[in-house]
Amino acid sequence: MKNKFPFPISFLTVSLFYWISAPSSVAAPFVSIGNNTDIYFNGSSSLRWASNTFRNEEDEDPDLSWTISPGLEINIGRGITNADFTVITRYDIVRYDEYDRLDTELFHIEALGTYESSRLNLIGSASFDEIKINDGTNNVTNDLVELDTTSGELDAEYRVSPKFSFSAGVRYDETEYQTFKNLFSDRATTAYPLSVYYDLTPKLDLILGYTYSVTDVEGGNSFGAGLDPVVSYEQDTDFFNIGLRGNISTKLTGFFKIGYRTVSAGGKTINESNESIDRSDRDMLGLNASLTWMATSKLLYQLTLSRDYNTGGLGEATEVNRANLVGNYSFNTHWSAMANLGYTDTDSYYLSRENEQFTGGLRVMYVLNTYWRFTAGFTYAENDSNRVNSSYESETLDLTATLRY
Repeated sequence: MKNKFPFPISFLTVSLFYWISAPSSVAAPFVSIGNNTDIYFNGSSSLRWASNTFRNEEDEDPDLSWTISPGLEINIGRGITNADFTVITRYDIVRYDEYDRLDTELFHIEALGTYESSRLNLIGSASFDEIKINDGTNNVTNDLVELDTTSGELDAEYRVSPKFSFSAGVRYDETEYQTFKNLFSDRATTAYPLSVYYDLTPKLDLILGYTYSVTDVEGGNSFGAGLDPVVSYEQDTDFFNIGLRGNISTKLTGFFKIGYRTVSAGGKTINESNESIDRSDRDMLGLNASLTWMATSKLLYQLTLSRDYNTGGLGEATEVNRANLVGNYSFNTHWSAMANLGYTDTDSYYLSRENEQFTGGLRVMYVLNTYWRFTAGFTYAENDSNRVNSSYESETLDLTATLRY
């Protein structure tokens, strides 16, 4: 079966590949079990300076934090030609210099499994993360928001004939707030993508697809002073799309889907006092794309685009437009650099709230040997919002040392 990126690669998959495919991955495992299982120790230590620790709109409070992250990586699949399974887990111990009340411990675990045969491809992933941070949609004054995220994905593609194949899957994302539960709404989204592929050339497929997703929003917060807590509701979306995947040109690979999106947010009222907020059905041009351009043997660019409906931290239905461009340059086997630019526009049309975020960064990476990897980076973020106390600017510098054996 041709390898033409049969499934959209999630952030989880990308992060796993970052660990697995790094040059240090040739290191001998810490422990080997039988002929198919390897266990690695993954540890890192990071020093981070932030100019605006709380991402406040007016008073910026800089601080220095230190993170120690012991972890393990389990690889199952050595010697197995058509299946692989990887689990990566780590425990972040975060300590702040001035604001020690923010000290915390955060657990992370993620897994990726793949299976490939002559007709069938399967890919599955799952992750759980504890997070403590402020951003444009989850922001409080002089503190940080704690939340847990859980995600899972399973996709299957089956080749019916030399020209036709189809795929089906399920994806799940959940956000659950651990602090400030009176301000934010827990939510869970389940999506069911279906696609049919037709081989235009041996390396390029035509895509006809449809995705149905449903988001369950729990009540609890208030949209403003004097309003009762939001009543739980359900948001349904549909995405009818057409696109391409594979080798679009000699140097350009990836996929893009463009089509028609609709959303229904379950009625016109959102609270028990019957305050009227129009949540009638809406529609728009939808987009989902991930493209890689290999400019030279040392330089590549990755562009991701999306135009979709989502749910904000307050439980409000939103329209989200995203664009992110990443450039990677490899100087030699030891040195490489990465730069990125990002833009996100979030429009809560039911509440007339707008949020624009610009991000940019530069990172330099050095691989000392098969065990040690060092990175240094700078990140700039600017959030412009018409919501009170949600606009901010932030600069971050970090140094990280990673050990894998």
